[in-house]
Amino acid sequence: MAGIQGVSWSERRQYASRLFESQRYRAASRVLTDLVAAAPRNLDLRMLLARSYYYTAQLSLAEAELRQVLRDEPAHASAHLALARVLERQHRCSEAAPHMRIADTMTARDLLALRHSHGSSPRLAA
Repeated sequence: MAGIQGVSWSERRQYASRLFESQRYRAASRVLTDLVAAAPRNLDLRMLLARSYYYTAQLSLAEAELRQVLRDEPAHASAHLALARVLERQHRCSEAAPHMRIADTMTARDLLALRHSHGSSPRLAA
């Protein structure tokens, strides 16, 4: 579908999402590669592409996408977590550890902020 005249960018995006949801990760990555090339600052597309690469064991490509996301948005907790998983899968645990800690810290901070926004006191569950 990618590259076919008359098919809108939005339709290609939806097609890529459907491929990913149906676990056709390699096909999704081919479509997503073209979409990311057309919209390189779209971090959601980059994350989906990285996940597609991860699920097809294209770990160096997944790592490159995730590092690009983190260059554009250093506080992207999901990208830190995904990069940690990619590095762990490559047996690079010492490199993965800081990204896992960052993701854990960001997630904990976000959960506390959410709890405060609902008027609850910041208590930890026993």
